[in-house]
Amino acid sequence: MKTDEHKMTQLGYALREYRVRRNMTQQELAEQLGVSTNTIHLWETKVCKPSMGSLLLLSDLLEISLLDIISKSKKDY
Repeated sequence: MKTDEHKMTQLGYALREYRVRRNMTQQELAEQLGVSTNTIHLWETKVCKPSMGSLLLLSDLLEISLLDIISKSKKDY
């Protein structure tokens, strides 16, 4: 799935970068989080933001601090 980087926010870009660093596809991440692949795509392109529960899971799965994720999220709005 092609990502339009010009539509990406700091949070979306960071989530994509961390996912790629972990050698994970959107599908693999989606399966581990219990969401659809489309949901991951939407998070990465600013159509919607992850819930707090999803942010906690992302933090664990992608091995990044929750504070780092939240700080990037605040810069988008």
